[in-house]
Amino acid sequence: MSSLLNVSYGKILDYWRKKLSNNPNKTIFLITKIIEIIVFKRHSGKWNNKTFQYVDFPQLIANNVSKTLIISIITPTYIESQKDINDIVNLLQSISKQTVKPDNVIIIDDCSPISFSFPEQVQIYRQNKKTGPAKARNYGKEIALKNKSDIIAFTDTDCILSENWIETIIETFKISKYFQILSGNTISYDKNWFGQYHDINGTLNGRRFKGCKRLLYGTTANLAITRQVAENIDFSEKFSLAAGEDIEFCFRANQGGFAIKYVSQMVVFHNYSYTNNLWHNLKLFSRQFEKYGRGETILLKEIPEYYVYFEETEEITAI
Repeated sequence: MSSLLNVSYGKILDYWRKKLSNNPNKTIFLITKIIEIIVFKRHSGKWNNKTFQYVDFPQLIANNVSKTLIISIITPTYIESQKDINDIVNLLQSISKQTVKPDNVIIIDDCSPISFSFPEQVQIYRQNKKTGPAKARNYGKEIALKNKSDIIAFTDTDCILSENWIETIIETFKISKYFQILSGNTISYDKNWFGQYHDINGTLNGRRFKGCKRLLYGTTANLAITRQVAENIDFSEKFSLAAGEDIEFCFRANQGGFAIKYVSQMVVFHNYSYTNNLWHNLKLFSRQFEKYGRGETILLKEIPEYYVYFEETEEITAI
């Protein structure tokens, strides 16, 4: 998710103009970036331009991930079309091909209007009304904790996991003792310009502090947390859309001493559902950043000092 509310048009475009100076897609990228900025700022609220000071996050808390552990995957879902069914099938197939199998696959059905028959090994929990992905993830997190999970991995139904996704998560936690959250490399499944744009933009790859391995946030399309984090941090249910709730969650985790690490080998392919139809793609693209703008309005109410930290970070290009 981009954060553009406190940054001038000229500053954003100048940054990318310099960054892509030798990239043959520079011009089309800048045109697409202008569309993103216009849509985002049109749907985001006003930021309280009060002066906030940067306060260092506290000392890191070591994780207690051991050799023998339980890992659960949590995915909120809302099925309303054949496309959603196809996405779930692809996700479940990628889970079944994991080099290390998860102990639990937990699907939280957010009161979908269309039913779907899940495999027996998948645990399905249906909510009585649609509440949004933040509450669904909290519900799934509670179930995973009751299942005595040591690691909880989050992804979305429109994602396809690389075959070593679970294995990479487990091994990284074991050797990175002072990281409690892992964020992976989320690559566009769509092989057209808009998919390429998201990869260059790092739309779903979180933000990394400059000159540091630590992240400000990662996205729940490709995220894993320890039991310690799950027991202490919830997703804010003030976010009714899939926009901003992961940033708020990660910020609170950082404040609690739970550091976030970017892991390039932790690969997920995200299906944005772009086609060969330009107008269809523009509509999808605009809808995504409209949603992000609305989410950022809530985010800045919850964390008014957010931009002080954002300005110390940089995007992570999908590779």
